[in-house]
Amino acid sequence: MTLLMITLAAVFLAGAAVGAFTLVVVGIHAQERRMIRTGAVESRTGAASRRLLATGLVRDEARR
Repeated sequence: MTLLMITLAAVFLAGAAVGAFTLVVVGIHAQERRMIRTGAVESRTGAASRRLLATGLVRDEARR
């Protein structure tokens, strides 16, 4: 019974993490699409989402 509860909790937490990541990616996509269609400037939310996903990534110029 304990193993079942642990497994269910792990599946729930994994699903929540994937769902949160999906919402961030969908938000970035919607922001980029809005910017392309209207020529608007980037919002704070879009910048924050990009920063969140880019944290820890090495830029191509820095690798060389």
